[in-house]
Amino acid sequence: MMINSALTAASFQSPPTFIKLQVQLRPQKRRLQHQQQLLIVGNNGAITIGKQEFVLKPVQATLGPNSTGGRGGSPLPDVIQQFYSSLNEKDSKRLENLIAPDCIIDDNAYYKLLDIKSTQTYFRRLMDAMGKNFKFAIDEVSQGVEPTFAVMWHLEWNGKTIPFTKGCSFYICSRKEAALVIRKIHIFQESPVKPCKFSLEILNIATNLFDTFPNIAEAKKQSKNVSAHAGLLNNPEQAIQPFVRLYKSFVKPFIVPFLAYYTHFWTYLAKVLTMMLHLLYRIIKCIYEEPNR
Repeated sequence: MMINSALTAASFQSPPTFIKLQVQLRPQKRRLQHQQQLLIVGNNGAITIGKQEFVLKPVQATLGPNSTGGRGGSPLPDVIQQFYSSLNEKDSKRLENLIAPDCIIDDNAYYKLLDIKSTQTYFRRLMDAMGKNFKFAIDEVSQGVEPTFAVMWHLEWNGKTIPFTKGCSFYICSRKEAALVIRKIHIFQESPVKPCKFSLEILNIATNLFDTFPNIAEAKKQSKNVSAHAGLLNNPEQAIQPFVRLYKSFVKPFIVPFLAYYTHFWTYLAKVLTMMLHLLYRIIKCIYEEPNR
């Protein structure tokens, strides 16, 4: 997904120190005109991105629940800082004040955008799921074209990093009276499944599948009286429909009951074996007792 924001390089120092965002612009002008490129300095050297007009400035943000707000005259860090502090402190009222009435969430864990009602439910369930000891920790912060912001984060339990909980969130803010509120959130979460080199093979399979059967990817052409069914690219939920039907037809009526009573399975089996052994014992006993009579 392409996000039209310029990201600055960021370096992280462990709390209670600061996150320092550094921006290196071309020396000719501070404002980058059209057809000029943004120069970003990172650990691996300088890279260039974009050819749009960007105005950037350094930002500092204090982390943690006792932070005093953004520095450098920018209100954006203060908004993001209060957002994560509200999540960590389970302060739903303060969180609601930071969210715009028309706020939506684009989370890669969901197929569809979450509207404001779903957003409020999302954050309530998130805070409940985090419990008392799970906290968000910010790794890097980058500011792009105002008012946009990017945050690299991970989850911690009692100060220890939890594996597979890294993520990146992009925030688009808007001004509400004198304050800035979050209008849209893009969330990209780390997947616990690591296909490694097989990811390219999966991509190759998908490419060959779409090229061989384009109707799977594109909308199927039907008559004017019949509405067209969207392909997988327009409706990714179709990809899981065969698995849903398989679950309803076979897994739910047969396998689920078996798994539900799996704990009793060995008990019943033991009882059957015991009955068979008792029966066998009586048969053998009767056979050996008849000659003695």
